[in-house]
Formats: sequence, structure tokens, C-alpha cells
Amino acid sequence: MTVLQLGLALLITVAPAWIWLHRLVPGHMPGRSLLVAGYGSVLGLLATTLVMRMLSLAGIPFSLYSIGAVALMLGLAGWFAPARWHSADLPGQPLQQTVTRLHTLLIALCLALLAGRLIMLGLEVGTRPVTAWDAKQHWTRQARVFFELRSVAPYVSLQDWLELGGQGVYTNMHPDYPIATPLIQAWTAVAIGQWHESLVNLPWLLIWVAMGLVFYSQARLAGASPALAVGATYLLLSMPYLNIHVALAGYADLLLATCYLAAVAAFYNWSQHRQTWLLIIALACAGGCLLIKNEGFYWFLSLLPGILLVLVGLRRGVLILAAIALALLLVLWLLPADTVVAGHSLATADIRYRPDSWQPIYLSFMVHDNWHFLAYLVLMALVAAPFFWRTTNALAAVFTSALLLYLVLYLLTSNAVGAVRFTSLNRVALQLMPAAGFFTLVVFLCWVRRQEPGETHSC
Repeated sequence: MTVLQLGLALLITVAPAWIWLHRLVPGHMPGRSLLVAGYGSVLGLLATTLVMRMLSLAGIPFSLYSIGAVALMLGLAGWFAPARWHSADLPGQPLQQTVTRLHTLLIALCLALLAGRLIMLGLEVGTRPVTAWDAKQHWTRQARVFFELRSVAPYVSLQDWLELGGQGVYTNMHPDYPIATPLIQAWTAVAIGQWHESLVNLPWLLIWVAMGLVFYSQARLAGASPALAVGATYLLLSMPYLNIHVALAGYADLLLATCYLAAVAAFYNWSQHRQTWLLIIALACAGGCLLIKNEGFYWFLSLLPGILLVLVGLRRGVLILAAIALALLLVLWLLPADTVVAGHSLATADIRYRPDSWQPIYLSFMVHDNWHFLAYLVLMALVAAPFFWRTTNALAAVFTSALLLYLVLYLLTSNAVGAVRFTSLNRVALQLMPAAGFFTLVVFLCWVRRQEPGETHSC
């Protein structure tokens, strides 16, 4: 019965988003079904949390029936949407790439390795209780409250909780954090009808699979061959630190990483094909980052420089971005110290240079086995990207903006303590590394095209 309930919960979560994406995404494109499945999983999870918030505001308790009824209505709306909502096919013919025996063998090997890893991670997630620190102390504790109450409960600071005597409110160390993650866990518990310390973390397995589907499908749309796309997807999904966040499920960073990857990858292909549906899902996923963690606000902003370069051109875009950067510095200087941005005040940020963070950053990315060789490949891609500026300038602007924001966080604010003590350095890096992998793959594709005889690609 539990298996059936989990299957029904998966259908309720993914089906409405899948129906809308099936209507939105054009046919006759490489990896279309996998793209719809990957984005349907990501957007479906986030949409389910919004449905739960809506039900809570309406005073309707969470249940398999109440959430399922809303999902059914959303799915039917997508199913009967006007035919004119169909997106036009991509210009040109689908990529016709020869798949040799060696390519087939490589694809089979990578898929077998990924299947084995999925089984092992599934055993870990399905049998291990909540053990990750932040998950146990914050996210999952909040999820248990939502599940028991069958609604979203108000969380306030410890001081406010004491003043109110705990009447009708709850507290934790971060009451202002977004609540998408605990709502996802609460939804799983609601679906099976009981709180289960292991099964509430099964969505992390779905997120891992969705990350692979998004990466592969967008890599194919960017021009990668099936073998290269599968190989790159395996390299991504086998990164040690990423797998830790699946096996020790409960943190919000994996979902944020998948959401940001989905936004960046869709943005890049929009910059190349100028198809509206790609921009829609890029903005939807970028907006979804805001629902997951406070850092999602900054990753959402990092897409804006790339969009600006696409819309107004490189030269004019650089001038506008320089003016915006100067204006932001002036605004930050003039704002009062108690101004709160993305959950943190300027006073507590204590903005000043902290050189002690450089060594932990270097060790984390270049020495420790967190990301295999991805950090080295990203550096090479950043150096090579200007040689393919016609194709990579907008994507490079997005990724460079995110990277600079990451460095500002640990070199110029009080969050430097998270770098020096290695407490948050890698968790925040995880939010960017899948997108960094896609950026590296795009630069590699440009280099491959440049080496091909008679190639006239815009790279």
C-alpha cells in the first residue's frame, strides 16, 4: 500500500507539470521526452509546495485528496489549453549524429553505472533515518510540524516566540528561511499517511534523477552527441559531494542546484535559438530558486546580466551592466545598516575583506575530492570562453556573475566563517557546480566545432 501511495504521490507531483510542458515544448527536437520529464519533476515539486501553501491559506488540511484534486484541475487545464499555445518547432532540422559501436558501448556503460548508483542511493535514502545536521535541526523538524498540523505553521524568532508564550507559533534558528524543502517532506508523509524518517527523503532521489534528465536533454539541445551528453551526465551525477547530499538527504541545496542548473541551461539554449518556451522555463526555474533558500535570490539575479546581453548586444550590455554595478555599490553604501536583503541585514554582513577565506576555497575546489576535476575544467573553460564569445558571452556573463557573488559571500561578508571552518563553503558551492558543469560542456562543444574541418558555426 505504501508503494502504491508513493506512486500516486509521484503522479500527482509530476503529471500536471508534465502536461503543461508537453504542450509548451515543441516536437521534433533531440531529448524532448527526457527534457519534459526532467523539468516536469523539478517544476512539479515546486508547484506542489505552492498548492500546499494555497490550501493552507484557504483553511483546507493537507491530504492526498485535497492536493490531488488541485493537481487534477491543473492537469486538466493544461490538457484542454488552446492549441495555439503549442510552441513552434526549433528552426532547422534535428541534429543527425552518427552513433558508432564505440558510442553505443560508452552509452550502455554510463547508463549501467548510473543505474547501479541509483539503486545504491535508493537503498541509502530508503533505509537511513534523517541524520544530516541542518536537516535534523531545521528542515525536517519543520516538515514534521507541517505534517502533524496538516497546514503551514507560522515560524517566528526565538524572542518573539518567548513573548507570545508559544501560542499558535513555532520557532527555530532560521524562521525566515523559505519553506519549500520542509513542504516537500511533509507532502511525502501526507501521501503515505504517516511520518517515516526515511521515506520522507525519497524526493531527493527524484531530484537526482531530474538533474540528470535536465542536463542530458539541454546538452543534446546545445548540440552534444548522445554519447557526449550521456558521458557528461555521468560525470555530473557521480560527483562525490553531490552524491553525499542524496545519500544524506534532507538539505535544500540539492534542489536549489537542480533548479539553478535548469534555469541556466534553458537560458543558454534560449540565447541560441530565441524560442520563447525556453525563456519561460528558464525564468520559472530561476523564480523557483527563491522558494528554496535565501541564496536563490542572488542566483536569480545572476541570470539578468545574460538576458541583458542577449537583448541589447555585447557592447551596449557591458556599458549598462557597468552602470548598474556602480549604482548598486552606491545604493549599498547609502542604505541604512538595518536593511535586510535576502534574509540578512547589512549590519550582520559586516562587509570587509577577509583574506583567510582564500585557502579554504582553494583546498575545497582544487585539493579535496569534492568535485573530482570539475574545478580545473571550469577554470580552463573560463579562460577559453572569450575565444568563442559569439556563442558563450551571455552564458559566461551568467556564470561569472554567480561565481563573483559566491566569492563576495565568503571574502567580503561575515559568512567567511563558513569558509574558514568548512561548514557552508561546499554546500553553497553545490548550488552552482551543476551549472558550472553545463558551462564547461558548452565551451568544450565550441572547441570541438572549431576543430572540425570546414566548420562555419558561430563559435
